[in-house]
Amino acid sequence: MPKKSQPKPDFVSQLAFDEVLQQVEFDLRIKEFVVMEIDKANYIIQPNMPYRADYFCIFMVQEGNVGFTLDDKSYEVSKGDIIFCPISETFWVNRIADDYQAKYIFFSLDFISDAGFNYKSNNVLKSLSSDPTHIIRKEPDVYRKLNFHLDELKALNNKEKDNYYFNEMIWHHFSLVIFEIDNHFKKIEKPHVVTHREDELSTSFFKLVQEHFKDEHNVQFYADKLFISRKYLTKVINKAIFKSPRDIIHQVLAVEARLLLKNPNLNISEVASQLSFSDQASFSKFFKKHTGKSPLEYRKDDLY
Repeated sequence: MPKKSQPKPDFVSQLAFDEVLQQVEFDLRIKEFVVMEIDKANYIIQPNMPYRADYFCIFMVQEGNVGFTLDDKSYEVSKGDIIFCPISETFWVNRIADDYQAKYIFFSLDFISDAGFNYKSNNVLKSLSSDPTHIIRKEPDVYRKLNFHLDELKALNNKEKDNYYFNEMIWHHFSLVIFEIDNHFKKIEKPHVVTHREDELSTSFFKLVQEHFKDEHNVQFYADKLFISRKYLTKVINKAIFKSPRDIIHQVLAVEARLLLKNPNLNISEVASQLSFSDQASFSKFFKKHTGKSPLEYRKDDLY
């Protein structure tokens, strides 16, 4: 539960994402996010000093506990808790236990936008941005899933480890991190029970999308692969993650389109072809609908 806040000092120290990257001990493939483990010994934030970060943070407390203040409310979190902290909020640490240890993922606004989540728009992150902090307390199943995804993200972002599909897999695991957190709070707002069968179908659907999204955009293809009707697949995915199968396919396509457009060796027609659009015009229409920019505008903005 939130506690009464402490008096604030008059100045705020700025935390830049570049400072986080300097602590990484291996070369990152994508320098817009990093996963690391932090304990009291390597905790760079000074107690009772206000800070404001230009990046997002999700952390999972592995041992011990920590007290922090955010938006005039003080919180205590301990082993097994998961905390989502948004960008540009003033916070400070009140106390940190000697045995404190936590796993963190820090990520930039550009990274979360490239992943297909438009922060503070009418989508998955709107609920996460409506409150200064979100804490998931003692939910072992959610904790286990997030712990797995963060470990995968850390390994995938290490240049020393070979993985041809690292881009696709990074977006896949990061999307699931965001969905898992948002789903938890949606379940609290509107309780519903997802059966084991529905959970399995949702996981299988995500895997199939990652394997086939470049060639198959039609929901019916995935329903056939799962040996269920399109209507039932839509019902299961909507129930499990509050999005339609079509939304998921289009989100993954839009993310991949952004990545391909960053490659100067590919023209827009070639990008459209790689993603199995019938022509450049249909791809451009799709891209603008999902990003608010034409492919040419997006490419120009990325260069300058």
